[in-house]
Amino acid sequence: MPRPRTLIVDDTPLNLKLLSALLAANQFPIATATSAEDAAALLATEDYGLLLLDVRLPGIDGLALARQLRADARHARLVIVAVTANAMKADEAAALDAGCDAFVTKPINTRTLVATLDALLASAPRLL
Repeated sequence: MPRPRTLIVDDTPLNLKLLSALLAANQFPIATATSAEDAAALLATEDYGLLLLDVRLPGIDGLALARQLRADARHARLVIVAVTANAMKADEAAALDAGCDAFVTKPINTRTLVATLDALLASAPRLL
């Protein structure tokens, strides 16, 4: 199955570089943004199947962007993965409540992330 076009949103250059390199090396076509505002602009003009979204962003935070996207029928099929250093159960619940499909904690486990994303994409009802 071809990997979906993926938008990675993170305001930390090192995190953006790591995620970009890892996904590109595994045949994910990627684009990047460093803010929710930039991501929203890209999502308004391009189609993506997967969004890796940092929760803590300057300006509009990642969960607010997730809520905006879920309120827009154009993004109904978009799979959203919250990426955050906040690893508490309440943080995960807040991400899922905002419309995220999954929750991945930082530091990113580079050995398991691609398999986690593949499993999520294979089971995502939005993609059917």
